[in-house]
Amino acid sequence: MHVGTPGTRRTGCTGRARARRTGTAVLGVLGLVITLFTMAPQAQADDGVVEMPVLVPSGADYQKNLKAEVEFWNLARMAKAALNNEDQDAVPPSGGWDSLSKPWPVGKGLIARTAGKILMEVTDQDSGARGLSACSGDVVTSANQSVVVTAGHCVGYHLPFNANILVDNMVFIPGFDGKNLQRHTTSTDLPGKDVAPYGVWGVTREWVTGTWSASADWVLGHDMAALLVANPQDPRPIAQVTGAQQIAFNQPRAQHSFMFGFPTANERNYYAPAKNKVSAALQRTVDGRTLMVTEGDAWADPVYLNDLMTGAQPPGSSGGPWMQNFDPATGTGLQTGVFSRYDDPAQIIGMLGWQEGPNLSATQFGDEEYAVFNTAQSAALPPAVSSK
Repeated sequence: MHVGTPGTRRTGCTGRARARRTGTAVLGVLGLVITLFTMAPQAQADDGVVEMPVLVPSGADYQKNLKAEVEFWNLARMAKAALNNEDQDAVPPSGGWDSLSKPWPVGKGLIARTAGKILMEVTDQDSGARGLSACSGDVVTSANQSVVVTAGHCVGYHLPFNANILVDNMVFIPGFDGKNLQRHTTSTDLPGKDVAPYGVWGVTREWVTGTWSASADWVLGHDMAALLVANPQDPRPIAQVTGAQQIAFNQPRAQHSFMFGFPTANERNYYAPAKNKVSAALQRTVDGRTLMVTEGDAWADPVYLNDLMTGAQPPGSSGGPWMQNFDPATGTGLQTGVFSRYDDPAQIIGMLGWQEGPNLSATQFGDEEYAVFNTAQSAALPPAVSSK
């Protein structure tokens, strides 16, 4: 077992060959969407790791800019990005929450501290349109104790004729608790411990796999990013505040797995009553307020080299941790992947099922993902200065 531990290089791991479809019709569609980022230039390392544009540059203004990044997220902006658009709280299935998705108890175990909500301000590089969005992420064990892992598409993606999205501002809120976050608030106050019990952490730098940078559209996979985070109100690295989950690479696939996230968007919720795609007993909605967990036996996708699991977690859960050997009593496990997209086996062309499900599809960590993680955990941190 090759586990990412601080300052330790794994050995003996081999990458997996990328499988390819052979049907000419499918290849034609794939060729249409294999596109390159047209956003600001990124720096590519020798190992293929790509650093996205720096969000908070080091230097004399580092602390001021970090503070501005975090304080952009007042309660009004947070509520707009973090909660669903239906003006209603989550509605469980008629028989109660189940293993397809259920709320994880607030404060229970390590995962309640390491898993968190990511909030982003994004810009479409083609149209200039700006907006707010949300993903999920997790604090993992790292040499600099400052790394959060998430999905690559949470920092940028490119769909032809649709969107060319790049993050401008990004924060991570470990242990996010939305039960006291008021909808439609106009408050410019910053969130308190009731919403952000471990603080709001600014994302300063972001790295993605070379494959994701070159084809940021889910076709070739490797949808993973590593984030460097810091808190202008706390000089400690995040792992000293929340703890951290173990991370591992090139692990056995198709294992009994757990996936955690903060799902928000019912317009792409396969299990929502409005979709009427599943029996009434399985229908449910989400609200973005709560950490949710899906548990089940995963199976390996031979084409896209992801792991799949049936689950009811719509968008907002992207980037959430995919765990093996998870102990519900302690909330600890081994993070082997991140939630990337959906899968519908009824669709002849897989991309048509990527929008809703009913299955969850995770990027499993291999050599490319290890290179990204190792770059992030080796990054030097600017001097910690508390503004308290």
